[in-house]
Amino acid sequence: MNISLQTRTRDHVKTFWKKTQDNEIQSMFPTSISSLEEALALFENSLQNNATSYGKVILVNDAYVGDIWCYGIDETDEKMAMLSIVLFDKSKWGQGIAATVIPQFLDDVFHRYQINSIGAFTYASNQRSLRALQKSGFLFVETFEEDGVTSNYLETKKRITP
Repeated sequence: MNISLQTRTRDHVKTFWKKTQDNEIQSMFPTSISSLEEALALFENSLQNNATSYGKVILVNDAYVGDIWCYGIDETDEKMAMLSIVLFDKSKWGQGIAATVIPQFLDDVFHRYQINSIGAFTYASNQRSLRALQKSGFLFVETFEEDGVTSNYLETKKRITP
């Protein structure tokens, strides 16, 4: 299985929007984006020099299967960002794809931005997501409940290499 990260395009955003309207996928990750137009506007904003989000698409054997991105990038005060990853191709769930791409993406983000840590939320019921984050070096910070859903917050720090 050949897994790679590639640059996002408007067409990827359109595909991602369509594929993630699935009820099962939506039950696995929270989102505040309510329309394709909003998703496209956020993508366009991510292309600006002062963008606070950055993402890649995930390809498996050259097929587009999901996205990984950072948002809320703060290089000034907290020097951190938040991570999201969604595999919309359910046939790829449980194959270790997230655990493979998360470290690659983290290396890219830590080199690209002047941040020291990255946080991630995952629903407590999404055990695959929790395991992928932990395999990628994220440490459990806390559990909390919001809108009747129990979630976990994890965080990883920039690794200083000699």
